[in-house]
Amino acid sequence: MCHYRHHSHPDPFYLPGLQDVTVHVDFTAIIAAADAAGLDLLGYTSQGQFLLNCGILDLLAAEPADTTDYIRAAGTINKLLMPHEMGELFKVIAIGRGIDQPFCGFASGDQRLGISAID
Repeated sequence: MCHYRHHSHPDPFYLPGLQDVTVHVDFTAIIAAADAAGLDLLGYTSQGQFLLNCGILDLLAAEPADTTDYIRAAGTINKLLMPHEMGELFKVIAIGRGIDQPFCGFASGDQRLGISAID
């Protein structure tokens, strides 16, 4: 599904780069394909948790709190993090091979156990 200026339509080639394109992802199928290719599931979490783990609030704290830039950034970050906005709706997955060190984005709230395991 595509969205441009609060209008929805199905054509991903209409106004490329200007519209939002949303897809529903079968993460279990992606993990199964990755496993079949010899890849490992390195992390899976919500967008909100991932951004918190990566230090998005530290970036906000670097802005002077009494400016319009801070207020604008705080509103944007709120939309990215809040569960009723984009924070829980969007997910982050990491797949790779031979990576032993965990990514900071999955430091807490990693939900790998919450999705289908591949044997």
